[in-house]
Amino acid sequence: MEIRMAREDDIKDIVFILDAASLALLNKGVNQWDYPWDENHLKEQVGCLHVASVDEKIIGTFGIKDLEEWHVPGPGKYLFQIALHPDFQGIGYGATLLSWACKQARTFREDLYLDCWAGNEKLRNFYSGNGFEYVGDFPEEDYYISVFKCGQEG
Repeated sequence: MEIRMAREDDIKDIVFILDAASLALLNKGVNQWDYPWDENHLKEQVGCLHVASVDEKIIGTFGIKDLEEWHVPGPGKYLFQIALHPDFQGIGYGATLLSWACKQARTFREDLYLDCWAGNEKLRNFYSGNGFEYVGDFPEEDYYISVFKCGQEG
């Protein structure tokens, strides 16, 4: 798997992946994200979005940005909108992506955090099993999120 910064001409592929991942989650009763994704909003994120590809086909996306006011003390990095197309889930690409993001954060000598809907037990276990340490559950607008920090071995 190759990972690189996203370009504006990747936005349609990113929307496709995020929409497919969102629908798959909704079909499982997991309310992780709103659907459908807004292409214009994603264009504003170019500069912190990344894409993951296999054989030059984009199969995943995520963002890394500076941590602003949040549930943990800064400075740090925030790993967000992590998505693999459902056809490429469950075969190790997610773990590779997380490991790559942790290594990137270490080059900046900053902690890396991510979160998910607190009710998504499968994802919480996935993050814990891939070197992320559970920080805690925190209230958002009308739900709770679970926050994780990349451990030294992640």
